[in-house]
Amino acid sequence: MLQYFRFDPSISEEKEFRIITGREAFRFFSVRILKLLLLFYSTLFLAVAIPFKWTYFIGGFLFMIFLARVANDLLKYYQYRRGGITVGPRGFEFRKSGRSFLYEAENVTFCEMNLLGSFVVREKYARSAFPVNLLTKEDKAALLDLLSDMAPKRSRFFRKTYEIFDAILVAFILAMHIRQYIVQAYFIPTGSMEDTLQVGDHLLVEKITYGPVIPRMLGMSREIRLWGLRGIQRGDIVIFKPPGEDERDFIKRCIAIAGDIFHINEEDGYVYVNGRRLEEPYLKCPSIAGKNCTDYRSFGKRTIEGKVPPGHILVLGDNRTNSQDSRYFGYVPVERVRGKALVLYWNTSHILGQSAEKRRDFLFLRFGLIR
Repeated sequence: MLQYFRFDPSISEEKEFRIITGREAFRFFSVRILKLLLLFYSTLFLAVAIPFKWTYFIGGFLFMIFLARVANDLLKYYQYRRGGITVGPRGFEFRKSGRSFLYEAENVTFCEMNLLGSFVVREKYARSAFPVNLLTKEDKAALLDLLSDMAPKRSRFFRKTYEIFDAILVAFILAMHIRQYIVQAYFIPTGSMEDTLQVGDHLLVEKITYGPVIPRMLGMSREIRLWGLRGIQRGDIVIFKPPGEDERDFIKRCIAIAGDIFHINEEDGYVYVNGRRLEEPYLKCPSIAGKNCTDYRSFGKRTIEGKVPPGHILVLGDNRTNSQDSRYFGYVPVERVRGKALVLYWNTSHILGQSAEKRRDFLFLRFGLIR
């Protein structure tokens, strides 16, 4: 930030402030370089995580500013190592590499803190910069307290603006990482999972169980799935991108996993896995006269009959008569699964609507963990 100061002529004694050395210097530069790497990574990550074409420009701009500050600190540390600054009645004395430079108080017009984090002493026809970032936080605050702020309201405004921007940026980046790697909110727009999930339901999907996915960023050939707690199991309600569909996320129930033998008997309408008929109490369509409602209808060839191939799962909607699922798009590669449905927490039309029956159904029967 830009901040302007006057030399205070009432200073009666000299105050000396020395550049950090040893472990303090190592810690300072380690943190700066780590922040620089995190900013670079965050730019690449956000460019993938959010569909905003200016992400690379904004992130690159912030990265270049921070890189310039780190480079400036490294250069100044080389110049001022074992040096420091003294403020006293005579003015400012800079000490670097065994030499000292005195800037007399009567020649100083004003001082400033610039965007690179340097303390600049300006004279009528010259200026010199001292790296106050290389002082301890206590010494930096003490040095600036010796001077008179020329525009305290402006300084407070810029300081608050920077703090708010920094807090919002950090919170946004953390939120996007939580969304990508831990938990994400979803909205149900169709009735393919009724009555387990209904139109208008809001739910949270957790990504720890199957392992979070590192998105394909610049320089990566593919996404990378990290280690999870367990694999996908039959009966799990999963979020995924079906084959050939990268714009939308689907939510269905996993019915069969790799190696299972799957079969739909259209005579009785039941699903069979490994030769055993599945009892599915979650289906919207109840059994009528010993028959169920699962069939291929207009889906064409029975492409999902038989053994589920390695690395794939088979999914069906709970509302079998109104669901685009594996009967339509085939087996789902495990790497396209994004997470497991966890908690149902809201439905505006049910909670705030006029129907007391729907409100009771949501609050007492469906609210909470999804099964």
